Amino acid sequence: MTASTRLWPALSQRQRQRFSLLAALAVQLLILGVIANTVLSLDVVEDRREVVGGVETIHFRRELVGDVALAIVAALGMAVPAASARIRREPIMLVAVQLGVVGLVLFVFWPLAQVFLEGFRAGQGTTGFSLLQFERLLASPTVARASIHTLLIGSVAAVLSTSLGTLVAYTLTLTDIPWRRMLRVLVVLPLVSPPFVVSHAFIMLFGRRGLITYDLLHITKWTIYGPDGIVLVQLISDVPLVVLILMAVFASINRDLEDAAEDLGGRPFHVLRTVTFPLVTPAILTAALLTFISSIADFGNPMLMGGGYQVLATQAYIQLIELFDLQLGAALAMLLVIPAVAAFALQHWITSRRSYVTVTGGARTGGIRKLPPLIKLPLFGLTFLLAGFTVLLYGSIFVGSLVESWGFDFTPSIRHLRGLITAVPQLRNSLVVSIGSGVVGGVIGIIIAWLVARQRFPGRSALDFSATLMYAIPGTVVGIGYIVAFNAAPYFWTGTFFIIIIAYAYRRLPVGLRTAVAAQKQIDPALEEASLDLGASRMRTFARITFPLLSRAFFAGVIYIFIRGMTDLSTAVFLNAGRTQLYTVRMFRVIITGSPSEAAAFAGLLIIIIMVALGILSRITGKSFVDLFRI
Repeated sequence: MTASTRLWPALSQRQRQRFSLLAALAVQLLILGVIANTVLSLDVVEDRREVVGGVETIHFRRELVGDVALAIVAALGMAVPAASARIRREPIMLVAVQLGVVGLVLFVFWPLAQVFLEGFRAGQGTTGFSLLQFERLLASPTVARASIHTLLIGSVAAVLSTSLGTLVAYTLTLTDIPWRRMLRVLVVLPLVSPPFVVSHAFIMLFGRRGLITYDLLHITKWTIYGPDGIVLVQLISDVPLVVLILMAVFASINRDLEDAAEDLGGRPFHVLRTVTFPLVTPAILTAALLTFISSIADFGNPMLMGGGYQVLATQAYIQLIELFDLQLGAALAMLLVIPAVAAFALQHWITSRRSYVTVTGGARTGGIRKLPPLIKLPLFGLTFLLAGFTVLLYGSIFVGSLVESWGFDFTPSIRHLRGLITAVPQLRNSLVVSIGSGVVGGVIGIIIAWLVARQRFPGRSALDFSATLMYAIPGTVVGIGYIVAFNAAPYFWTGTFFIIIIAYAYRRLPVGLRTAVAAQKQIDPALEEASLDLGASRMRTFARITFPLLSRAFFAGVIYIFIRGMTDLSTAVFLNAGRTQLYTVRMFRVIITGSPSEAAAFAGLLIIIIMVALGILSRITGKSFVDLFRI
């Protein structure tokens, strides 16, 4: 037993309170000092020159430079929690709430606010409010078309993905089709790779020199590029998300309701239409809204499959990266974030206000439904077709990496595998960023989950909502927001590992947070209360009791954020630079400018890395491959 361990129980309650307050004050001063030292700088600048008696004298003065507004916002983030008497009574909780609030203010709300402010500026370096950028948007037929295209692609992809995913989820959950476990794995396989890898596989099979369209069917006039191609790719990419959402819901339906409908003479198809599917209406709507958000936020697929068919995400990239028009890019980002946040708010309202409770005490859930062959066979055929098509797509990736030049020369070759050596720096960068963001996001998620699930204080619900908000923000908007917010003197964070790690950590924070909250609610509060009653500090109780019980959820969140970091493109393409170029950005550029086989080798290596990470996650959590994506 250490001296500090023996000393704490010997202190009186008053002494412990004073010590905790002093420690909290020291941490607060440290946080403010770090923030001020980072965003502010006191520079010596030339003030004036005087010439007296032929001698020139230069006068200097000290000038405060940096982002004063950001420092003020951070200080307010520290002050607001301290205004609550309930929070002040618990010094550990005070510091934790302050850290959570400051982090969310700096790295969630500040970048989003900067996007809106930049969109209302007349030009670079100007001040004041202006509607010039929106006048330019309204005057541009390209932007009008891109806006309509974005909503159209998002709506069509959401309807088709939700419809197909609902049928497949029902088939994999409640029917006794053969090879059900294998089909579950194959259906959700697209989740292990960036969405634009699916686009590349489509191009390899159905492009102008595609194996199926050109070499087998000799089709030369039809093209996969355009809105049809984008929707098809989004369909394959989004169906796994719908399946995962609805499989859990179908498994929890009360069987007694369906049995009662059948006892009253309802035919199987009538029961499906009037009982089963209406019971999962909230989940279906949630899946539709989430796939809508995913579709309108996607950058890689429209860029590869669009063929001149512009959407808002690609237009924002063109304006910012290619034309260097920051203000117009920010205005486009505003147009993109409005429908995404609206869909997120609608989804939150649906899940919180509508009640479709079917599971009560003693209810029978799950089980296999006996369906007539007329219904069962088409459902099995649809699921088998989707799984087979997924195998075809990913098989083309691995086979394509082992030929000389896909579409022209199918001679076996490992030349492109050897060429992966040139991508080692980018792969190392991605590993550093993904591991770093996983750890940071996991730690932040655990802290906020402890506050949300265990503590009672004013603003708890607002803290929970703020930490979840990033799920609704498109990666394109996050990238633009971080460029605008963190690319000014005295710090220039754009293009550094630090800002990419922070962006990834906060963008995927909802995953780590929800995982930790779910695990926290499974722990009996009596364990922590007993530790506190025996004299242990709240910090020691968290370190010795709470965190060990949350360790599996923590590492699950870390690896999940790692996987998403390895496959992200829409944020990385804005924030990386030459020495911090990431693997997905390099792979995306190879797909655009290089040979299909070289790009396939890049994609194959990334898929293998993700599968290894999933294997580790499966060992840690004890979950199956499919269940891993439900955290």
